[in-house]
Amino acid sequence: MNNSINNTTPFKANLAASAGKLKIYQINYNSDIEALVKLSESTHFDKLMPQNTSQGNERWQEMLDYAIETAGYPGNVTYAAAYNNKLCGIISYFPRPTTVIDCICTIPTEVGKKVKLAGKTLFLQVFKDFMEYRGSRINLSAITDGPYNTVEKYKSLGFIETSEVTPTYVKMTANQHKIKETLGELSKIIPYKKEKPEKVNLNMLI
Repeated sequence: MNNSINNTTPFKANLAASAGKLKIYQINYNSDIEALVKLSESTHFDKLMPQNTSQGNERWQEMLDYAIETAGYPGNVTYAAAYNNKLCGIISYFPRPTTVIDCICTIPTEVGKKVKLAGKTLFLQVFKDFMEYRGSRINLSAITDGPYNTVEKYKSLGFIETSEVTPTYVKMTANQHKIKETLGELSKIIPYKKEKPEKVNLNMLI
């Protein structure tokens, strides 16, 4: 991978952590939007996951575009995951006073295969941030019309359902105690290592 910085383009994505073959980068939306748009345009879930329904893959594509959109929300923090130097996920959240995960979307890098632990590694990074600034609660919306059961996935990460339910999503929440507990469990299976910040050109990871 070529991590050199183009003198005419102020790339600001920073290497934040590694977890085996996975690497986590913190995104600067204003500087990295070109790469994020390229990521959306070059990702075709119908070709990557042909075993899914067309409706499920269309919803997955919408979630990627929404994750990129929310990366530009004022105050949001955004991380991207890369597997073998290829982007495989993005998560965007608003830190406080109440932490809200606006969107998380993983991206297969091989036909028919999801990248193992990509989503959990992104959550682990957010949970570490959350514990560092001593947040009280994390809220998110689990879509119910996508290709996979996200409600059950989030339950396994310590979230519980709230009474707010729509035809397309369920609001879920987790308190600090549960996040700390889940963070401990994730740390047992994910070889997380904080890295020295290093500016990268995200275009090289697409």
